[in-house]
Amino acid sequence: MADGLVLDQTLYVTPEYSPPSGKGAPSDAELSSVVGQLDALLDRIGELLDGGPDGERTDDTAGLLEVERHLLGARRELGRTRRRLG
Repeated sequence: MADGLVLDQTLYVTPEYSPPSGKGAPSDAELSSVVGQLDALLDRIGELLDGGPDGERTDDTAGLLEVERHLLGARRELGRTRRRLG
């Protein structure tokens, strides 16, 4: 990375966060759609993880397990957001 180059970063979100001006809070339908997409990704990751010999998970799948863990966390956070906005 070049000196002084700043890549896109996730903004710190406080509980009082409000979306940028001109954009309202996402609708429940939009959030539900994202949850559905996450569920599809989780299903696919599960298939990849279970696709080994005899369907057993091995140490070689550490990266996929990490991805699965992050996707599960994202799904939980979306659920909390939907409840808070609902």
